[in-house]
Amino acid sequence: MKKRLFLRPWRVPTLFAALLAVFFVAAVPLVRTLRAQEPVIPYAAPRPASTLVMLPDGSTVHVELATTEQQREYGLMGRTSLPEGRGMLFVHDDTAPHAYWMYHCKIGLDIVWMDPDRRIVEMSPDTPPCTGKARTCPNYGGREPSKYVLELPVGSIKKHSLAVGETINFSLP
Repeated sequence: MKKRLFLRPWRVPTLFAALLAVFFVAAVPLVRTLRAQEPVIPYAAPRPASTLVMLPDGSTVHVELATTEQQREYGLMGRTSLPEGRGMLFVHDDTAPHAYWMYHCKIGLDIVWMDPDRRIVEMSPDTPPCTGKARTCPNYGGREPSKYVLELPVGSIKKHSLAVGETINFSLP
């Protein structure tokens, strides 16, 4: 006696094709939604600019410290100005190539990368803000291993004649 199949053999490919069609119809909007989402970067409130940085020409800059992952990710996002003599010093946990981007920045910046000895290893002068979608924002720097990154108002690199190999002095709390 032959066992009777629940599904007739000719229905299996039809059922498979129907399930596949339902999957693709449901997946297309999901993929579009995932592709269109911008990264969620947690807000980090501004901190007092209580750390003093001395540039090689003897000028001083009051900087906010970005020492946590959340502070480093948020950086200077949303700021509409950065006064002369102010900046932000990013302190990374490791010495590695750290690329930066200007996502949601409203102002241009000069960016200076330093090694653990606080020697300048890389610079990005006049770095423009990125006002587009995250995927359109280019990365800057990150070609040389660094431990510290200093963001300054546009024109600071030129004004203070900063150069690779020079040392920037500061003490961390």
